[in-house]
Amino acid sequence: MNMENRHGKPKGHIGKYIVMLLLVLCVSAAGGIGGAYWYNHTSGGTVVTTTSGTSSAETVSTSKDASSIASKMSQSVVAITTEEMTTNSFWYGSQVSSGAGSGVIISSDGYILTNYHVISGAQKVKVTLSNKKTYSATIVGYKKAKDIAVIKINATGLKAATIADSSKIKQGQTTYAVGNPEGTFANSITSGIVSATSRTISISLDDDSSNSNDQQGGNSWFSSQTTQSTTVKLNVIQTDAAVSPGNSGGGLFNAAGELIGIVNAKSSDSDSEGLGFAIPSNTALSAAKDIIANKTNE
Repeated sequence: MNMENRHGKPKGHIGKYIVMLLLVLCVSAAGGIGGAYWYNHTSGGTVVTTTSGTSSAETVSTSKDASSIASKMSQSVVAITTEEMTTNSFWYGSQVSSGAGSGVIISSDGYILTNYHVISGAQKVKVTLSNKKTYSATIVGYKKAKDIAVIKINATGLKAATIADSSKIKQGQTTYAVGNPEGTFANSITSGIVSATSRTISISLDDDSSNSNDQQGGNSWFSSQTTQSTTVKLNVIQTDAAVSPGNSGGGLFNAAGELIGIVNAKSSDSDSEGLGFAIPSNTALSAAKDIIANKTNE
């Protein structure tokens, strides 16, 4: 399998094996510099309350018609847009780059779960709900090693996702991916199955850091930006539901419309189809609760 940045293949059948795929973090970008970014900013300390799903993997319908649950899923998924100001050379000065991703509402008072790589490095972030209302958001915190972040908007009465126990999912179970593909088609729904319940993948997360002054005279004209990346390994759900740039941070749902995962990556090999990945809901929710309780930034 040809890869752009990383080569490899699954090492065996379903199980906790490392899948060294070339993965595209599903972030849509525009304005020159790729990616969606955010800066560290904390908000209130309310502990998130979530609604747990009641359907087990054995009792969930296998119907692939999402018409009865489309509204339930889409109301809990948001579109995220970001802006980052960069000062990268004497010749160009400051520039603004933009990006787009998705998020899942996990409390009625505005806490939203997304990927770290969606909000990493940005100075501005906006959230658009399914009803087209747009809010400015702040970051609560993140766990980079899990590719999870939590943001907050000043809103109440939101439709939080019903969260299923991801340890109960089964191979072949119906899935729906809901998100903002290409940063343009908000609340899109695609369908598929759980291709594998447990894969270990390696992804590269970029960290942007800029030096606003040169060491001699403090002249910002001579400032530069450097980008470093960190490779992290994640245990994820594999699905063949179509995911695209902009889907990152969106929801992977079961046939009852309950959240089973947070979409975060896909294979970028042009010869590969139906290789999408999502962080299990149990992992994502555990990280989110710690972030909200402790303002975690690590």
